Amino acid sequence: VASRDQTHTSSTRESSSAAMPGDKPEKEEGFRMQDAPWQFRLLAAIRVPVLMFIVVPLSFCVWMMRTAGSYFRRFCGRKAQNSHEDRVQKLVVQLQQWNADGRSKKLRTSRANWLSMSTRLMSNKQGCHLIDVGHLNQILELDEEAETVTIEPMVTFGELTEFLMPKGLCMKCHVEMESITIGGVTMGFGLETNSHKVGFFQETVVEYELVTPDAQVRTVTAKSDPELFYALPWSYGTIGFLTKVKCKLSKVKPYIRVTYTPTFSVEELTRKMVELANLENPPDFLEATTYTKDKSVIQCGYFSDVDSFAQMMKINHINWWWKPFYYKWVETVLQKGPFEEYVPIKHYYHRFTRSIFWELEDMIPFSNHPLYRFFWGWLGAPEVNLLKLFQGPVIRKQSIYAHAVQESIVPLKDLGKGIEKFDEWYGIYPLLVFPVRVYDRGQYSGMLTPRPDAIPEGKNYGQFVDIGAYGVPRNIKQSKPWNAKKMVREMEHWTREKGGWQALYTDIFCTENELRKMFNHTLLDKVRGKFDCCSAFGSVYSKVSPEPGMINLSDILDEEAKQAYADDTAGGRPSHSLNGSHDAASSSHRHK
Repeated sequence: VASRDQTHTSSTRESSSAAMPGDKPEKEEGFRMQDAPWQFRLLAAIRVPVLMFIVVPLSFCVWMMRTAGSYFRRFCGRKAQNSHEDRVQKLVVQLQQWNADGRSKKLRTSRANWLSMSTRLMSNKQGCHLIDVGHLNQILELDEEAETVTIEPMVTFGELTEFLMPKGLCMKCHVEMESITIGGVTMGFGLETNSHKVGFFQETVVEYELVTPDAQVRTVTAKSDPELFYALPWSYGTIGFLTKVKCKLSKVKPYIRVTYTPTFSVEELTRKMVELANLENPPDFLEATTYTKDKSVIQCGYFSDVDSFAQMMKINHINWWWKPFYYKWVETVLQKGPFEEYVPIKHYYHRFTRSIFWELEDMIPFSNHPLYRFFWGWLGAPEVNLLKLFQGPVIRKQSIYAHAVQESIVPLKDLGKGIEKFDEWYGIYPLLVFPVRVYDRGQYSGMLTPRPDAIPEGKNYGQFVDIGAYGVPRNIKQSKPWNAKKMVREMEHWTREKGGWQALYTDIFCTENELRKMFNHTLLDKVRGKFDCCSAFGSVYSKVSPEPGMINLSDILDEEAKQAYADDTAGGRPSHSLNGSHDAASSSHRHK
């Protein structure tokens, strides 16, 4: 999995509670911009005009075509429903042929990595049998009485916004980035600022339809097959190919009343977030944006109508192109003090689209300037997949060490310590702070199995928090070395220690053994064995690890092998994961 020919080295490991076995001292202190290849520095120097005059206009054209296609498909909605079986049959035929050919290769979708929302660019699908799923892109059925919608996996949240919100509806967990697909959040990772009430996106799914490697179409609910139903979230397509999903909806009002509250210490932020998330009647939406280690702004949102003149005067269409980026607007609360306003619901749900959270200013430093917003902002932000495509392999390979996209999901009570750690590891601001409810379903908890001490007495869930860092680390901006391998591995280790999980669309620096310690694979392994998936699909780790040649974990893998040999020599038993799952990866490694 890990390439051994990578020449990147990292700094001498300092003694730390987050130090890990196998992390040996290395010669270099980390990545420095001045040490990057000339191709990387050249492309970085011309990045702004390339983005402004090529990527942004091209992204606008892509958005126009996608919007036109979405309207056309909705106009032909009845035909789409009737032809769903035909589209699924195309996938079935592909799998039947693969079975007839002897199942000699692993299965992957034919979708290019650069089209996804992960950080990966180049293909890690070499030598695989590729299955086309791009045609599964229709909204199939809306049941307003039952408040459910049935969707194919390639439908985006932007399309769902345009389809549902005019009807006074939205997804129960409506993710804010418009280009994210339903399939991605269903089989992977998705949450929103109402996740402190509803949990991850997976909690809103009532029915899956998928095709397993034996070319059988299976419809599954929590009652019909609880093992398969609860094994699918976070499985990353290692059980079958998703063909449709039925999800819960919420009725909405035209506006969100947003209250803004500044905090001036991590202790104050943690205390208030814990109180708000655990209220008997909590806010409909809850998040915080952290601007320094001590300064944050808590945002509470409530579905609302606007009836009075006083309320009308507080309406703020935050997503008009000439307006400041939303996170910059929120930052003014630190000077102005608490206030409230009414945000149109569509503007609220996609409040981070224009600025790609806060990444756009790292790419186009003056993108929040009034002149840029007025004359260029109407074109929208560059598409994330086009950003990946235009960066090319040279920038991709170096950006792992000069740029961070990382998220750690830990118990909410550890938020303060998490912010302090993120400041130490990355020094990137703002930080995203999204509380999220995680359920304990015992044997059906699946990949996310919370520890008993994270579940309050009398409840079947605990409150966690997603802390996200996106941008250029402080040391890189200051022309100092930054050791990506050391910092990210320390974050991963701390996350495991706290009984939490890492977002797997990011660049992970852990081994498969370490990933299995973080995520409970027990149920997934059982279901994969039941449907003979191990010969058809790679492991979750093979799906989410960086492309070959990106990172070098040979020293860690060697240390794991030595430890496994020592255990065998001493007659030791395989270790158990921190989250309670059996470490099958370590066991299989010993017996190769």
